[in-house]
Amino acid sequence: MKKLKYKKCDGLHIVCKGCGRNIELTQTPYKGCEHPIEKQRYKGLFRINGERRTKDLKSKEYNEAVLELAQWKIDLDNPIKISIPQTTKETQVERFEDWIWIYSDWLQNVDVPFHEQKHRSEKYIKDRVTNLMKFKKFLDANHPKGGNIPIVEIDKNIFGKFYEHVGKTASSAAGFNHTIKAVKYFFNFVIDERKLLMQHPCKKAKLKYESPNPVSIDDKDFIKLLSVVNEQDCLQTSSNGKIRNRYRPWMREAFELSAYTGMRNEEVASLKYSDIITDSNGKLEYLSGIDLKYERKHNWDNTQAVKIVPIPITPELEDLLIRLNYKENIGSVRYLIDGDCVFNRKSLAVEISKAFTFFKNKAGIEKKFSLKHLRKTFLTKMETKTGLVKSAGYQKNASVIEKNYLDKIMVSKRIQEMGFSYYDNKVQAKDNLSVAL
Repeated sequence: MKKLKYKKCDGLHIVCKGCGRNIELTQTPYKGCEHPIEKQRYKGLFRINGERRTKDLKSKEYNEAVLELAQWKIDLDNPIKISIPQTTKETQVERFEDWIWIYSDWLQNVDVPFHEQKHRSEKYIKDRVTNLMKFKKFLDANHPKGGNIPIVEIDKNIFGKFYEHVGKTASSAAGFNHTIKAVKYFFNFVIDERKLLMQHPCKKAKLKYESPNPVSIDDKDFIKLLSVVNEQDCLQTSSNGKIRNRYRPWMREAFELSAYTGMRNEEVASLKYSDIITDSNGKLEYLSGIDLKYERKHNWDNTQAVKIVPIPITPELEDLLIRLNYKENIGSVRYLIDGDCVFNRKSLAVEISKAFTFFKNKAGIEKKFSLKHLRKTFLTKMETKTGLVKSAGYQKNASVIEKNYLDKIMVSKRIQEMGFSYYDNKVQAKDNLSVAL
């Protein structure tokens, strides 16, 4: 990847505003940045009296950036200068593109007071910046000033054209809303957080209605899919021409574990033999899962007890655990799936998900569903057969389950199977209908 010119200089770094990496470094944690040079910025970083001070430098030329860094360091080392009245007008950031990187820094808690800091994942920040870059790309193609337009000149008419463009190009209502909300939150930051005096261009932007109609996977389709998980015809050619083997010896068990536990992909990949809980007689009691989504959002600083999801032991899950030799491995920190750790857990979750879609297509199943629908299927089955899904701890509240996970059609069919009747007495029901006729 092409990078800005760099020579070792105290306090000078090159940061990618697309992913937040200090890309002049070569250690493993900083590898993988593939963003173009346009997203790179020289950045100054010093610690003054134990306080971390950072500044995005304006120049993209190395020598000029070093001079700018040196002047900034002099200013930091001369606190008396702060008390001297300034007669020159403070330079204001004007360009829309520059505000994107200011927003990116804020999302990463750069120069944000500790009590106002919020934990945001790298994926979340990257997603926000990516959606703003879509707006910049639109401006580059449709406005004379492009991304260099002063941010205060972006009005509701300019945003309205982008709004229309996204409405025509987004693949779904959810994708449309995702982009529009990202831009709206950005201008909320600019106007409410940074107090920039300008018109809010998208304050009245309406989102599209998302109709959540959760779909569950039919038992016959799932069994059919499992039947083709083997080494035959398991090679897939990706769009870049690379050939991947979607089969692994543990792949079928991974699909089953997703189906029988109702946990999310990465949560399934993280289950260990030590998570199997038995009673004093060695009988299986439950499988102890962790709600990773909740942990990342509400317990990122590890100040609370970990949110455990006690996964009930069904006959299918017990049979699977037996096949996974749980009695020989119980108590060990070895993972149930890919115990030899060929993949890290996030990569494993992605690998299982892609393999699931591959084998679904291999089985000739044309219905639209993916690995995540196994969770919806599990929770729907639990609700229709026990009515206890709201108490099982799979989600923070019942409304999320009802809106996003329960297959309403399956619920309706189950109600009919249970013999639900408008009248308490079926004989009375026939008599009442006869009288009415």
